[in-house]
Amino acid sequence: MAYELSIDGRDVTADILARVPDLKVAVRDAAHALTFSTHGPEEFEIHLGGKTFKGFRYATAEEVHIRLDGRTYVVELPQFGGGHGAAGKQDNNVRADMPGTVVAIHCAEGDEVTSGQKLLTIESMKLQISMVAPRDGVVAKLPVAANTTFERGAVLASLKSQA
Repeated sequence: MAYELSIDGRDVTADILARVPDLKVAVRDAAHALTFSTHGPEEFEIHLGGKTFKGFRYATAEEVHIRLDGRTYVVELPQFGGGHGAAGKQDNNVRADMPGTVVAIHCAEGDEVTSGQKLLTIESMKLQISMVAPRDGVVAKLPVAANTTFERGAVLASLKSQA
């Protein structure tokens, strides 16, 4: 499956060739096998071509800042679970655009939330992503719990209009 990314303002296509036993990706038509290990929520190591690269990351709802081998990269993220359906109709559901695992839940049913507020943190392909509220509202349902897995298209949270 190919993914379109924007890294340092340049559009890049990355394709996952294999997930096991090691992750194999193709970036700009070059194939790479790598292993990835984490050391806490922000620190990680990438093992690629016999070399080990230590790095740090910081994620926001819109982008991930990665410090690796003396350089900082900014990866812009698509807005998962984003807001509007066909013909401008608002979607009350925050859906997963890819399979993954719920890492943390940052709200509860009945909480009032504002557009862009972090609702959940998920992990997919070893990347943690913040799922944010697509609009102002009240959390109507949280059908997932921390440490549970989900499939692409799963409803992770539902909103209703504020009273």
